[in-house]
Amino acid sequence: MKKLIMALLLIAFFGCKNTSHKTVEEKVTGTAKAKPDGVAVIEQDIVPVKKAPQKDTIRNYKDTQMSEEFFQKAIIDLSDSSLTVYQNIRADYRIFGYQKPDTNSRKMIFFSVFTPDVEGNPYNCPYGSYYYSGAMRDTKIKYVKNTGAFVEAHLFKENNILPTPIYFLKDWVQFEERN
Repeated sequence: MKKLIMALLLIAFFGCKNTSHKTVEEKVTGTAKAKPDGVAVIEQDIVPVKKAPQKDTIRNYKDTQMSEEFFQKAIIDLSDSSLTVYQNIRADYRIFGYQKPDTNSRKMIFFSVFTPDVEGNPYNCPYGSYYYSGAMRDTKIKYVKNTGAFVEAHLFKENNILPTPIYFLKDWVQFEERN
């Protein structure tokens, strides 16, 4: 019992380390054997597997490093509540829309100036990844309300509201009155 508790503590300790820049070594478990009563028992095979970390462009690697002096925010027009991300190759922006007002929740939509962030939708956002909001065909984003550190918005596709609200961090949004 003590060995099991010690093993769990070690797994928790090493599992929580930041491994974004290190090669990770994992143990693969496998071999399932069925007992006469039909319950499968898994015996552990300890085989070390080398796994190279995948590049996560959101963490500012050299080829996608963001410069604070060139940050661009999404604009919410106070006259019609539309949320717009403008296309600007000289600006730096990475704007996620989340399923809940929590940055650990599912990423629903993404806007970025960086090609590795957009091409192929690497963050698997259900509503896609785009360079700017105008690239979304027949789709508009409308601001609904403030929710803590987030703003809530809804997607309108051909005048129909999509069922899931999307939350954007207030830090990446700016309110303006357009004429």
